[in-house]
Amino acid sequence: MAPVFLGMDLGGSNITAMLMTSAGRIVATEKTETRASQGPRRTIERIISTVRQVLLKARVGLTEVRAAGIGVPGVLDIGRGVVKYSPNLPGWKNIPLLGQIQKALKKPVAFDNDANVAVFGERWLGAGQGFDHVIMYTLGTGVGGGIIQDGRIMHGSRDGAGELGHTTIVPDGPRCSCGNRGCLEALVSGTAIAREGRKAARRHPRSLLTQWGPQSAMTAKVVFQAARAGDAAALAIVSQAGRYLGVGVANVINLLNPQIVIIGGGVSRAGEMLLRHVRAEAKKRALQDIYKNTKIVRACLADQAGAIGAAGIAIFGH
Repeated sequence: MAPVFLGMDLGGSNITAMLMTSAGRIVATEKTETRASQGPRRTIERIISTVRQVLLKARVGLTEVRAAGIGVPGVLDIGRGVVKYSPNLPGWKNIPLLGQIQKALKKPVAFDNDANVAVFGERWLGAGQGFDHVIMYTLGTGVGGGIIQDGRIMHGSRDGAGELGHTTIVPDGPRCSCGNRGCLEALVSGTAIAREGRKAARRHPRSLLTQWGPQSAMTAKVVFQAARAGDAAALAIVSQAGRYLGVGVANVINLLNPQIVIIGGGVSRAGEMLLRHVRAEAKKRALQDIYKNTKIVRACLADQAGAIGAAGIAIFGH
């Protein structure tokens, strides 16, 4: 059997472990609930348990794993292997995750931000294949971002590069989880779209939003379903989110001149209904000479991008 590499993706909701070959073939995948509310120690135990399960599924021994990589949400000190803070993982403050994973696996482990490994995965085996200058937005509960320049992940001076969700779009806009106002995350995340859905349902009692999504259960998915059915209030929410995201995309196009901008995460399931507004707004605002050579596309690895990218950084480095 060809040497295998382990990719681990730690999310607020799920932990994914994946075994891959260096040629990009997926050998086996295992996913379990994170149960992040149980705290860091139990979450780390669940990461190791998920790894054991994927090894059993593949009938592969740990000795056959050449190296591993892990993607983690939050603010990291990559050199020290420490999770400094993670808003989606309660209690995660200055947690030396890398050392604990290496001790358990007895393997070299590459360590990076979850959005960084996702863009690496899309560049290796997904929508970004063949490009050396790639931007990726991950739109879910929050908004993450990853940047590849000259074929390598951009980390910045303190591993903080790529926080695209916390670029300011509307100076006095809605309050963001980071404490700022008007961040992209506060405008186009699944959480933000659900918030706008609740508002629209109150304003438009005859809307499908009112019929399909009781305010206590409103989600971005309900908004998109109503928009696909032609509901005017829902279509307005999607249009607004697309325009705001287009503003953010235009800014990074002008700043970094990427070849391709990839839109991923759960919100990207809206597809062209959302992306046509993103492209129209970005085209309106970006410098035309730069914009015309930039593709704006949906991610194609779905929720596997993180684990694939984590295995990728184990194989190729960051």
